[in-house]
Amino acid sequence: MSEVRIAGLVSIIIPTYNNEKTIGETLVSCIEQTYEDIELIVVNDGSSDMTERVVLSYEDERMRYRSTKNHGVSHARNFGLEMSRGEFIQFLDADDLIDRSKLETQIRYLRNHERFDLVYCFTEYFKEDSEKIFYVNEHVFEGDVSHRMMRGNFLPIHAPLIRWCNLTFDEQLKNLEDWDYWIRFALSGRQFACIPEALCSVRVRKESKSSNYEKTLESYLTIAEKYDHISEYEFEISFVKFIRLAELGRVKSLFYLRKLHRKNPKGCVSNFFLMIYLWIKCYAKRILRFLRFR
Repeated sequence: MSEVRIAGLVSIIIPTYNNEKTIGETLVSCIEQTYEDIELIVVNDGSSDMTERVVLSYEDERMRYRSTKNHGVSHARNFGLEMSRGEFIQFLDADDLIDRSKLETQIRYLRNHERFDLVYCFTEYFKEDSEKIFYVNEHVFEGDVSHRMMRGNFLPIHAPLIRWCNLTFDEQLKNLEDWDYWIRFALSGRQFACIPEALCSVRVRKESKSSNYEKTLESYLTIAEKYDHISEYEFEISFVKFIRLAELGRVKSLFYLRKLHRKNPKGCVSNFFLMIYLWIKCYAKRILRFLRFR
């Protein structure tokens, strides 16, 4: 990965796998940026549909396209990082969108605030069968966000614009690889900032990876284990394990409830009732699922 960067250039990295229906709209949202000094890197992660034809139908000299075997989204993003030449990096999934002024707004902010390494924006969410916005992510956490990030990801992958750094995605992770990336970004001492404007949007798809909630919960536990050795974040990691184990209906959540109680006795009662609520919710879902498939 070259450390020689082209000043002012934004490398937009788009991994894609079977996104023939959505990637065209994603590419247009990049091509129409008011900030024009971009390179658009599309990495086709072994698609079996017409994704390649759709991508190549867009003729823009700023676009660089590569096709690889299917190794997963982390490998595709890392491949894009290897290709990148920009001073700034914009990650973007092939079914999401960025506002045409996003890069210009965030570039201006980073140039005026040298101490920040990442600036993110608010994010709108809409369902694929409707363009109606049903949720806006308006979380604001700035400066050193490592403790907050360890509790859970508050950043969609395309909300930030970052200054390039020699940091790659963990290709062993099959889910929540973006959360893991932002954890390591924060642990490195890099500073976060927020522009309180909705400048990007997420298309929520029925078949999206995050829709398989139980696997996502297991991934939370996997990543929490990865950082379990860092004593400074013991409380945050215990909190993640407590919540996710309770959502999975596992008795082991009691162990982490006790750990949290030792650190914060005042929150023990509320956490206990939260655990009971999550257990009931988990087993009610399982009962309904059982009855539905009888």
